[in-house]
Amino acid sequence: MTDFSNFYKAILRSFAPYPVMIYGDRVITYREFDEQTNRLAHALLELGIKRDENIGIAEYNTPAFLEVTSGALKITTRAITLNFKFKEWELKHVIEDAGMTAVFFNEELTDRMINLRQELPGVKHFVIIGDRKVEGMLNYSELLAGKPTTYPDPPWEGFRGDDIVVLMYTGGTTGYPKGVIYTHDQVLSAPLEAMIRNLAGGLKQISKAPPSFFEGMEKAVKIPGTARFLRWLLSRDATRRIVSTMGKHAGPFIQKSPYFVVRAFLSMNARLAGGKVRMLLASPMMHAWAYNHALIGMIGGFTSVLLPSKAFDAVEMLETIEKAKANVLVAVGDGQCRPMVDELDRAEGEGKHYDLKSLAVVLTSGMALSVDVKKRLFHHVPKLLILDVLASTEGHYISITPYTAGDRELAKTVFKVSETVKVLDEEGREVSAGEVGEVAVSREHQGSSGYYHDAEKSARTYRMVGGKTYIFTGDMGMVDERGHIHLIGRGSGCINTGGEKVFPEEVEEIINQHPAVELSGVTSVPHQRWGEAVTAVIQLKPGMDLDEQELRVFCKEKLADYKAPKYVIYVDEIPRLITGKVHYRELKKLVNEKYESEEFS
Repeated sequence: MTDFSNFYKAILRSFAPYPVMIYGDRVITYREFDEQTNRLAHALLELGIKRDENIGIAEYNTPAFLEVTSGALKITTRAITLNFKFKEWELKHVIEDAGMTAVFFNEELTDRMINLRQELPGVKHFVIIGDRKVEGMLNYSELLAGKPTTYPDPPWEGFRGDDIVVLMYTGGTTGYPKGVIYTHDQVLSAPLEAMIRNLAGGLKQISKAPPSFFEGMEKAVKIPGTARFLRWLLSRDATRRIVSTMGKHAGPFIQKSPYFVVRAFLSMNARLAGGKVRMLLASPMMHAWAYNHALIGMIGGFTSVLLPSKAFDAVEMLETIEKAKANVLVAVGDGQCRPMVDELDRAEGEGKHYDLKSLAVVLTSGMALSVDVKKRLFHHVPKLLILDVLASTEGHYISITPYTAGDRELAKTVFKVSETVKVLDEEGREVSAGEVGEVAVSREHQGSSGYYHDAEKSARTYRMVGGKTYIFTGDMGMVDERGHIHLIGRGSGCINTGGEKVFPEEVEEIINQHPAVELSGVTSVPHQRWGEAVTAVIQLKPGMDLDEQELRVFCKEKLADYKAPKYVIYVDEIPRLITGKVHYRELKKLVNEKYESEEFS
């Protein structure tokens, strides 16, 4: 049988001469990446990092991010992503909850880590990624200097069975970030099954794409007749069944096959596809959406294209697609695709042109991709395939809806009830057409297995229904007569703003600390770019005043910037329940009425 350690080693060696990532002008091969992560693995062992420990990584989309996550895996430990937007108390919560023994972080976070150092006695090593040097902290480049490039040989066995391989913290729907567990067997099975089986369900829809889509495929592979054959192949029900079966058995094949069989499979794949797919990761890798694609892409020998800027820039992204000849864009709904089409429109209006001939697929999740943005994407790139993905840290790929320029109707994003995706009521029964329930996903190989050290929250999210374990996503949906799922929001009131999750109570807790505030309630309103905009309703103390901008500054001093309210509404009295708690249904009604009567900007 093949374990994760051998599988990962085989990946890096099979694709050795091909680029694993492109970062600005740097092109890094799998061989160079293997050697660099070996250096880090040796450094971790010298620091005394042991099997099954947790270390943290707070970094932008840089080579160092993937080096730390991969180097940790080589010695059977885990690098857990930390949101670089977090304030000190937020960082402290995740670091303590995970029991981290070392933290690697971008130099911009140094002051936060200096302030936290005395409050985190469990963290033995603070490692700065960058040029800054601080007494009592390590420097990343110096740490790796002179370390061996050979594969490490720690004095313990590799990952097995129920060992936790990936621990990814998510804002989720119930407050503070929770650590989502992926075990050894799940890492080898769940992602491949989820991606392949969900994609299989949309093959017939993809077969209806315009001729330019298939002509582009034929040019890419340079085999005459590919366009016509591919359209015919995708339209067959037998193809869908075969691909779905492949997805179901891909994980077990990797786990149960002897190492030499897996190595031979990867070597063959390297000759066929090595270096031919380039994925531009526009979304931050600190979130599962981009992080998973970077790791899963290695199975196919893909190249991850990273944007050097620390803030999203649509011009930089489009120029990078041109320069790197990216085939796939991994983005966050309207939050990143709307600025992209705005820039394409602007350039077109000025008679300029971005060369996007290489771009074939846009993978989007985290927030909705509106009809308007889809239409504008197809206007600029007619051969494009858009894959709208319903995903979560807990359930990975839940459902995929494909769109091409050949679709007659580009409706608001909907997903389909399927063998693995259901909409269930509180008793676990499937809802009927027109009814609302919670979207839940079940697979042969479960997406994840629970929350780290939190049995109570795990029991609420991972439930047995009809003899199967379902992951309840927190997304509420209505099913129509065609079996389409229309998402209508989060069951818990969690706000999704630009792909970031915001828990209303944590924002209220900060706002209520302001000396001018009597009480606050936080909800959201629709926003063209961010999907949802954090909106605060505030009841001031008698005789007090509070400027909106002053409130935002106050919040940003204590919270990640994206959690600060974009809109502020002042009222004489916050609607409350008889218990004295904020009446969120009435609060939402009040805000919606205000939103509909006035144009928020």
